[in-house]
Parts: sequence; structure tokens; C-alpha cells
Amino acid sequence: RSVVIGGEDTGYQWNHPALRPHYRGWNGASANHNYNWHDAIHDSSGNACGNNSSAPCDDFGHGTHTMGTMIGDDGTGNQIGVAPGAKWIGCRNMDNGDGTPSRYIDCMQWMLAPTDSNGNDPNPDLAPDSVSNSWTCPPSEGCTVGTEIKGAVDNLVSAGIFYAAAAGNSGPGCGTIAGPPAIYDASFVVGNSNSSDALYSGASGSSRGPVTGDPLIRPDVVAPGVSVYSSVPTNGFGYMTGTSMATPHVA
Repeated sequence: RSVVIGGEDTGYQWNHPALRPHYRGWNGASANHNYNWHDAIHDSSGNACGNNSSAPCDDFGHGTHTMGTMIGDDGTGNQIGVAPGAKWIGCRNMDNGDGTPSRYIDCMQWMLAPTDSNGNDPNPDLAPDSVSNSWTCPPSEGCTVGTEIKGAVDNLVSAGIFYAAAAGNSGPGCGTIAGPPAIYDASFVVGNSNSSDALYSGASGSSRGPVTGDPLIRPDVVAPGVSVYSSVPTNGFGYMTGTSMATPHVA
């Protein structure tokens, strides 16, 4: 079978011309979102996608851009993805860009054993091979101690799923990788590089280690993350910068 990449982000415009052909739920004629999509937003007070969206939806634009970098190719010259032969599945873990520990854990649990659209009959055989995470959980979202979502990350990695996590954009100073999931040993942490193949040090530069209390070198790797061209809603393309853009290259 094709390699399957999972995305946990602001959601996805699944029928974007560069994404639809590579969505695991698309057979070339119709869509089946069972086991291919999950919405962890159950309690929003009013985003464009609503709550418990039955089909992939992106209320922020960020997720659609990251997914394009992973697998995007519209067949007409916009081969924006580094792995267009892969298939993708997705989970929305942020409401207009804001997450909570419960939302992040909800998506990670679903990735471990995807369910049907009603949340039933989990099947770990349909789990992705890798998961891309272009987000962080700061104290303002509820990650005050830092270990709130560690168990969920550890479980995914223990199951053999590659877990790529953005380093964050609080650099270029040292000791600026400060939030989950990039602070966890189980995460493969990604910084962003510029067109000169150097660690990005501009405004909101790539976060850098060391991580407090951890001897491991961070980030693990850097990847292109400055003015990256990828898919955006609705059916468009655009440029974005950040470790969020580097992480899907690695995933």
C-alpha cells in the first residue's frame, strides 16, 4: 500500500485540487471520510467549520498549507509536495488556531486507531506511518506543567508511528524550544532553514535547544521553512514561513 501520512492541524480543504487526489478517502469518484478524518473540535462557539465536522474542513488555512507540502500535486504543474505518491488522512486539533490538551490528545488517540465517522470501531491497522505536528501547546492553552500530552505522544511513537514536531518560532536565541510536543524525547523536532541552507535567524526565527533538563541536541534536523509555496483555501496557493512549514517536509 501507499505510505500514509497523518496531519494534526487546523483542518484541511480536502477537495483542494492539489490534495484531493492523494486523500485516502477519495477513490477518484466519491469521498468516504470513515477512518480518514476526525474533528476534535466539539465545543467551539462559532468557527467556520462548526463542531464535529463530518468532512475535512480548515477554519484557519494553516493545515491546508502544511498538507500540501507533504503530498500536494494537482497534476497541472503545481507539484508542491515532497511525497505526492503518499496518501493522507487528517484530524483538526485547533479551533481557529487554538488548541487544548484534550483536543491534541483526541487527535493523537484517533491517529493511533482511526475510527469511523461516528467515532466507533477503532482500527489500528489504518493508522498512518508518520504524523506531522506544526503546533505547540503553550501555558495559555493549558499545557502549564508540560507533561499534559506526553503520554499520547509516547504512545504513538511506541506504536511505530514517526512523530515530527515543529521546534517553534521563538528563536534565534538558545533555549527557546519550550513547549510540548517539541520538548519531548519521543518527538523528532524540526527547525526551519532558509534558501542558503542555514538555520533561519530572522524575525520569529527557528527555536533552538537546549531543552531544559534534556541532554539531547535540538532540533533534530532542519528543513526548508522560509517562503514555502503550498496550497491554501480555497483552491489557491501561497507562501508561508516558519517551522510549521519545515515540519511537513520531514514528516
